[in-house]
Amino acid sequence: MNPQNITRQWLAFQKQSVENMQSVWQLSQTQSSDVVDRLLDQNVWVPEQGREMIENWRTLMKKERERFAAFVDRGFAIYEAMLEPSTLVSTVKTKQPKAE
Repeated sequence: MNPQNITRQWLAFQKQSVENMQSVWQLSQTQSSDVVDRLLDQNVWVPEQGREMIENWRTLMKKERERFAAFVDRGFAIYEAMLEPSTLVSTVKTKQPKAE
Protein backbone atom coordinates (compact mmCIF):
# COMPACT_ATOMS: atom_id res chain seq x y z
CA MET A 1 0.00 0.00 0.00
CA ASN A 2 1.17 3.48 -0.82
CA PRO A 3 2.43 5.41 2.25
CA GLN A 4 0.61 8.50 1.06
CA ASN A 5 -2.70 6.59 1.00
CA ILE A 6 -2.04 5.32 4.52
CA THR A 7 -1.38 8.89 5.65
CA ARG A 8 -4.61 10.09 3.99
CA GLN A 9 -6.61 7.34 5.71
CA TRP A 10 -4.99 8.13 9.05
CA LEU A 11 -5.77 11.83 8.60
CA ALA A 12 -9.39 11.06 7.67
CA PHE A 13 -9.72 8.90 10.79
CA GLN A 14 -8.28 11.63 13.01
CA LYS A 15 -10.51 14.26 11.43
CA GLN A 16 -13.61 12.11 11.98
CA SER A 17 -12.56 11.47 15.58
CA VAL A 18 -12.21 15.20 16.25
CA GLU A 19 -15.56 15.93 14.58
CA ASN A 20 -17.21 13.28 16.77
CA MET A 21 -15.59 14.79 19.87
CA GLN A 22 -16.86 18.23 18.86
CA SER A 23 -20.37 16.85 18.35
CA VAL A 24 -20.34 15.32 21.82
CA TRP A 25 -18.98 18.58 23.23
CA GLN A 26 -21.76 20.57 21.53
CA LEU A 27 -24.45 18.14 22.70
CA SER A 28 -23.14 18.26 26.26
CA GLN A 29 -23.03 22.04 26.19
CA THR A 30 -26.56 22.28 24.80
CA GLN A 31 -27.98 19.89 27.39
CA SER A 32 -26.17 21.68 30.22
CA SER A 33 -27.52 24.98 28.96
CA ASP A 34 -31.06 23.61 28.93
CA VAL A 35 -30.68 22.36 32.50
CA VAL A 36 -29.39 25.75 33.63
CA ASP A 37 -32.34 27.44 31.91
CA ARG A 38 -34.80 25.19 33.75
CA LEU A 39 -33.04 25.80 37.07
CA LEU A 40 -33.12 29.56 36.58
CA ASP A 41 -36.81 29.45 35.58
CA GLN A 42 -37.70 27.51 38.73
CA ASN A 43 -35.56 29.55 41.13
CA VAL A 44 -36.59 33.17 41.27
CA TRP A 45 -34.10 33.92 44.06
CA VAL A 46 -31.21 34.14 41.56
CA PRO A 47 -30.56 37.86 41.06
CA GLU A 48 -30.58 39.46 37.60
CA GLN A 49 -26.81 40.08 37.77
CA GLY A 50 -26.26 36.38 38.37
CA ARG A 51 -28.47 35.49 35.42
CA GLU A 52 -26.56 37.90 33.19
CA MET A 53 -23.25 36.43 34.34
CA ILE A 54 -24.45 32.90 33.56
CA GLU A 55 -25.69 34.00 30.13
CA ASN A 56 -22.38 35.74 29.37
CA TRP A 57 -20.49 32.62 30.45
CA ARG A 58 -22.63 30.38 28.19
CA THR A 59 -22.17 32.76 25.26
CA LEU A 60 -18.41 32.83 25.80
CA MET A 61 -18.21 29.03 26.02
CA LYS A 62 -20.18 28.62 22.79
CA LYS A 63 -18.06 31.21 20.98
CA GLU A 64 -14.80 29.59 22.11
CA ARG A 65 -16.03 26.13 21.11
CA GLU A 66 -16.81 27.45 17.63
CA ARG A 67 -13.44 29.22 17.46
CA PHE A 68 -11.65 26.02 18.45
CA ALA A 69 -13.58 24.04 15.82
CA ALA A 70 -12.61 26.56 13.12
CA PHE A 71 -8.96 26.42 14.24
CA VAL A 72 -8.90 22.61 14.05
CA ASP A 73 -10.66 22.63 10.66
CA ARG A 74 -8.02 25.02 9.28
CA GLY A 75 -5.30 22.71 10.58
CA PHE A 76 -6.82 19.68 8.89
CA ALA A 77 -7.24 21.67 5.66
CA ILE A 78 -3.52 22.47 5.71
CA TYR A 79 -2.61 18.81 6.18
CA GLU A 80 -5.01 17.73 3.44
CA ALA A 81 -3.52 20.30 1.07
CA MET A 82 -0.04 18.97 1.82
CA LEU A 83 -1.17 15.47 0.84
CA GLU A 84 -2.70 16.53 -2.46
CA PRO A 85 -0.68 15.68 -5.52
CA SER A 86 1.22 18.72 -6.57
CA THR A 87 0.00 20.28 -9.79
CA LEU A 88 2.87 22.75 -9.82
CA VAL A 89 5.50 20.14 -10.57
CA SER A 90 6.88 20.66 -14.02
CA THR A 91 9.04 18.37 -16.03
CA VAL A 92 12.72 19.16 -15.96
CA LYS A 93 14.22 19.77 -19.33
CA THR A 94 17.73 18.47 -19.76
CA LYS A 95 20.10 19.14 -22.55
CA GLN A 96 20.36 16.32 -24.99
CA PRO A 97 23.88 15.27 -25.89
CA LYS A 98 24.83 16.45 -29.34
CA ALA A 99 25.10 13.72 -31.90
CA GLU A 100 28.47 13.62 -33.53
